[in-house]
Amino acid sequence: MQKLEALYRDPAAIAPLKPSELPVELRESALDIVEAAARLSGSLHPMTARAIADFLRPANSYYSNLIEGHDTHPLAIAQALREMYASDSRNRSLQLEALAHIAVHKRLPELLAAADNNPYTEGFWRAVHRTFYEHLPAEFRWVEAHEGTQLEVLPGELRTNEVRVGRHVAPAAEALPAFIERVEWAYRPKAEANRLARIVNIAAAHHRLAWLHPFLDGNGRVLRLFSDAAFLAEGLNAGGLWSMSRGLARSEQTYKQALAAADSQRLNDYDGRGNLSEKRLVAFCQFFLQVALDQIRYMTQVLAIDEMLGRLRNLVDLLAVKRKWRPEAYYVLEAVFLKGSIARGEIMRLTALSDKTAKELAKTLIDAELLTTDLSVRFAPYRAAYPIAFAPVLFPGLYPAGKEADILNSVR
Repeated sequence: MQKLEALYRDPAAIAPLKPSELPVELRESALDIVEAAARLSGSLHPMTARAIADFLRPANSYYSNLIEGHDTHPLAIAQALREMYASDSRNRSLQLEALAHIAVHKRLPELLAAADNNPYTEGFWRAVHRTFYEHLPAEFRWVEAHEGTQLEVLPGELRTNEVRVGRHVAPAAEALPAFIERVEWAYRPKAEANRLARIVNIAAAHHRLAWLHPFLDGNGRVLRLFSDAAFLAEGLNAGGLWSMSRGLARSEQTYKQALAAADSQRLNDYDGRGNLSEKRLVAFCQFFLQVALDQIRYMTQVLAIDEMLGRLRNLVDLLAVKRKWRPEAYYVLEAVFLKGSIARGEIMRLTALSDKTAKELAKTLIDAELLTTDLSVRFAPYRAAYPIAFAPVLFPGLYPAGKEADILNSVR
């Protein structure tokens, strides 16, 4: 073995970038993801799917930031989305951080298109980092170096300082361009005809980019956004109906242990031919793909039509008691869930209410953020919407149990 100093200046130190052969367990996991994502993709009306994808972005933000040690309550995120911020600067900054993640996640299709649908490029990673940090408050743009000095994180700029993450020493900053060039070349999608191998590459690249640590700070968030974009590029994100952040946060200790284990150098002569352990890279890939599969299956179960309609009815029953809602609200929510949208006049037909009462019911649902419309367009249809406030009833298990209890208690 070469000395540590030489390894981290030589791009060969990051090898292997992918398994030398595709193990059966990885091939099967990748195939399971393809099949599960296809089932989830076709389960909803496209307009309903878009509404739920919008609803899920705050949860993705919550979990991604949670992994970084920032526990911003979902209710605080909901308030920030309505431009209602905490009075103290720290909590306000956490709200703005959550909004930054939501904004970048929403722009992933645009950023990916600008990268020619290839998320494995320096330009794409830098664009994600830049977009995220441009939305952050000033206090989150500084990190403390080992010697105690404050360093500014420049949006979209590769680090120029040396870093250590736990026991892992990242490559020398001056060598980053050479490492990045090797990573871009190894993972370029056009070079791999086997779709299952490309799916495994998403997992492998997640680790190798973490190992590379290209930015002074924000690497974890960029990694998770990159992974969502990579599944999108493969047509596996089911229109935004799932993401990696929730699954990784729910297995945070295992996730971080698997990342650290895959940092290991080659164990013996039967462990690949690169500097790093191929066996532990394979183990990380299997963990990562299983997390992805678990998230797809969770959302498939939650969004099963009969189950979802049952929860919509339960929600109306709850609010009929708490807020004196009309029970006919269920028929409106059922229709927009199944159809994606309904004409304004259809509420009268669905509920058999008078025109005036139907309009009052529509306003009630709009005020509750369970219905939306384009106010700039006359007679624009009503569309489905799903606010954080009703997440525990409609999407049970999306947030941790304690947070769900708080959210339910806020429903008055």
